[in-house]
Amino acid sequence: MKCFAILVFAVAWTGVGIPVVPLGTTPELPMYDPFVTQLIASAEREVLAALSDIRAYAGNGATADLLGALAAAAQRGIDVRVLGEARAAGPGPDQRAAFAYLEGRGVAVRWDDPEVTLHAKFVVIDRRWVVVGSTHWTMSALTRSVQLDIAVEDEQLGDAFGRFFDLLWDGQLRAIPELSPPPWPRPAVVPLLDFPQGGLHAQTVPEMVRAAGRSLQVLLYRLTYYPAYAGSPSNLIVDELCRAAARGVEVRVLLEGGEDFADLAHGNRVSAAYLAACGVAVRWDSPGTTLHAKGLIVDDRDVLVSSANWSYYSLVQNVEAGLAFLGVPELALPLRHWFDSLWDGARPQP
Repeated sequence: MKCFAILVFAVAWTGVGIPVVPLGTTPELPMYDPFVTQLIASAEREVLAALSDIRAYAGNGATADLLGALAAAAQRGIDVRVLGEARAAGPGPDQRAAFAYLEGRGVAVRWDDPEVTLHAKFVVIDRRWVVVGSTHWTMSALTRSVQLDIAVEDEQLGDAFGRFFDLLWDGQLRAIPELSPPPWPRPAVVPLLDFPQGGLHAQTVPEMVRAAGRSLQVLLYRLTYYPAYAGSPSNLIVDELCRAAARGVEVRVLLEGGEDFADLAHGNRVSAAYLAACGVAVRWDSPGTTLHAKGLIVDDRDVLVSSANWSYYSLVQNVEAGLAFLGVPELALPLRHWFDSLWDGARPQP
């Protein structure tokens, strides 16, 4: 297979800035669905969606508005393409139903390579708007979960995500992402477009944590520390969190409890115990709600929003997508307040 190279760049903000919309979704306040539905309806040329899960349900299900917006766009002549995660066992009935609905209304659909996990969740509108983060298109994600996504209007970012999608669509999974070494310009936006073995998240997250001088807020669905594998990328991040706490940074980590998944619960609890032992404050989300967000806030200044968990597979093997915002307190402060509200309702570490 041919090997491609993509330059992953830092987009410096001008004095005018670029529009950025944080989409912090909770079961009580669904932000993602109405915003993305309206954004798709505004498309003039193209809609691209890469999703780790996409489902259709009988009747007027939770994903009906989003699927309907894609179908309506295709029927008015917009080029609409949707790439879904195939999974080794093959798509389930609800996933096949979503693709059948879309394909029957003129949307081009493909499953990804079953040997690779497409864990990214992003939508690109006219290669101008990008929405990226933790939300896939399922009932659980849209109605019973805490999710974090970000919408950005910028042609450079839209082009980068569009080219990323094109390579995924064509099955070109050996692309080589290149990230210029820090320090990066500030304020700036750094797209993290990871193919398998890409390593962009694994490079960027520790660098952001090392830069913390006052505070770190982390919210994650999965955080895995591997006692037997000292060099694992997620271990290196956990160790950086401990070093930050040791130098006096206030470090708070909010995790999914994993009540329905024993392996998730075990992995998160091992990581939580390690962090608590080195002075990091850890809390657990409320039972009955899934904390599916993946985010990092540093010194009320830098922000990471992504599809990537902090585990070996997410940081090394999967296709993931995210954005790092550097030197942007206008975004970081509202997200920290949102984090604080989640933290106040969370359960402390036993």
